[in-house]
Amino acid sequence: MITIKDIAAILNVSPTTVSNVINGHTEKMSESTRCRVEEALIQYGFRKVQSVNKKKDNLKLVSVDFNMRFRDKIFMDPFCAELLDAICMELRNHGRYPVCGRHMTTDETYTKLSAPEIEGGIVVGFDPRECQAFSQKVGKPVVFIDCGTGPYDNIGIADYKGAKMITNYLLKQGHRKIAFLCDRKLPVSSNFDRFQGYCDALEGYGISYSNNNYYYLPSDDHLKRERMRELAMKVKTEGYTAVFVVSDLLANEVISVFLSEGLKIPDDISVTGFDDNVYARLCNPELTTVRQPVYEKGIQAVKLLMQRIMGEEVLVNSFCLPVELIVRDSVKNIN
Repeated sequence: MITIKDIAAILNVSPTTVSNVINGHTEKMSESTRCRVEEALIQYGFRKVQSVNKKKDNLKLVSVDFNMRFRDKIFMDPFCAELLDAICMELRNHGRYPVCGRHMTTDETYTKLSAPEIEGGIVVGFDPRECQAFSQKVGKPVVFIDCGTGPYDNIGIADYKGAKMITNYLLKQGHRKIAFLCDRKLPVSSNFDRFQGYCDALEGYGISYSNNNYYYLPSDDHLKRERMRELAMKVKTEGYTAVFVVSDLLANEVISVFLSEGLKIPDDISVTGFDDNVYARLCNPELTTVRQPVYEKGIQAVKLLMQRIMGEEVLVNSFCLPVELIVRDSVKNIN
């Protein structure tokens, strides 16, 4: 069987020139050279041998990116782990393979999504103000998770309703001085909705929100612990009877620090979380929280993305999944 090198030797050209003609890369080649090579290929019966790695060309890849730049060790968080597991399993059902990453900037995510092998992407952690421009810039199907609502595809939950629900529960148990603990200096996306639900619930009871009741918990472990200790010391002096923490993971840490500072849960201070993951059940006492359907969120994100990839009609580009109040032992009735 004649080879590329044989054809090149016959025509006195380089093997690269012959290969370029075979693969259609003739933009920088003279017309006469291209014709000579094509005629020789036909004359000598050259046949392109399929690569043994051709199966790799058939892989259908989807980018899955976590842009939770303000948090450390995100895949140790049960929320992220469960979400990623759901996405991977549902992509498998659609014959797709995930290319997962944890990025610190939108540019990193854009570079990955722009790769020609990537059909589309699922993105977690963007500021809602970035989503529309980003999806238009990418030019491929992109589904966001927990990134608010707007003229882009997003799968979220009823964060506002859940936060208002659990704050109302605290208020009905007699609590009036309730701190709000968040891992962002200024709440955005789902945290903003939870903060708004908390504020509106207070207002419904005639309680004005005070900035002094907003506690930022930084990602640095030492700073975060000191911030929690600071709040623990203020429980009695400031009159706090309850805290609303934006996630079960943080709530578990809060309870641990409070206990180490001599506070009893819920006798001295009631604690609530959000998510209802394994940390809610590992707490002692077990955590009152808001249950969100994390696994379902991942499944719906993949289904919406596949509709976009396949060019199917999509009636709604934003889904808001329901939540549920889960009452356990971390809240005391002080009426």
